[in-house]
Amino acid sequence: MGKVAYVDMIGGAAGDMLMAAWVDAGVDVRELERALRSVVADGWELAVERVERAGISALHLDLVIPGEDDHAHSSDGTHKHAHHGHRLRDILAIVEHSGLSARQIERASAIYRRLADAEARVRGTNVDEMLFHDVGQIDAILDVAGTCIALDLLDIEEVRLSAFPIGHGISRNGHPNPGPVPLDLMRGFPLRSLDIEAQLVTETGAAILTSVASAGPAIDMTLERVGYGAGRKSFAIPNVVRVMIGAPFDDAGDRLGLK
Repeated sequence: MGKVAYVDMIGGAAGDMLMAAWVDAGVDVRELERALRSVVADGWELAVERVERAGISALHLDLVIPGEDDHAHSSDGTHKHAHHGHRLRDILAIVEHSGLSARQIERASAIYRRLADAEARVRGTNVDEMLFHDVGQIDAILDVAGTCIALDLLDIEEVRLSAFPIGHGISRNGHPNPGPVPLDLMRGFPLRSLDIEAQLVTETGAAILTSVASAGPAIDMTLERVGYGAGRKSFAIPNVVRVMIGAPFDDAGDRLGLK
């Protein structure tokens, strides 16, 4: 049986934070990059560094893309000045013609369809007519693919989530925090309020997690790996997402002779 994982959104969640957490938990970054280059071959670089967030050591992962370097995908309330966009069918074609496995393609496509549905509801438009901007850029496409790849590399079969942390205030684009699209994606999931003036969960982060995971308490497991992915900014609390990975308790109990 595969592994189980619990995603603890201590200070928030974004696509790059999740990828960093999976790498910190043991994903080979070179193997991850090879798979990502089968989605988008060039025009980007992957930068990984160890940082500290409120006393916790974590990895920060950055997709450096000329022309897309305003970092809208980071969990810090900043926003990218988008110059290009893609329709849902364009993004699905990129994913479907990639070198990802069938399961990775299925997961990534489901994430983008879920995101498109939420965007369309918020904008009051048709999914087929809608043009993605921030979340249609290369970094967001790779962020989505990154978690789908990592789940396979780590042999994770089930994922559970903590409650989504919710900040307050107004973002640079004039939307309240959390933004309308992340909030729409979180319907049916528990929320917890933090006294932080920022958007703590991005559209991409919310779409990924609500597509591949279910809400609930941490799964009983024998803990094997822990990883921390850092957001760009520093808050009063650690701006990190933590992943805990292990063998399901029943399997572990059998192996340890506890049953």
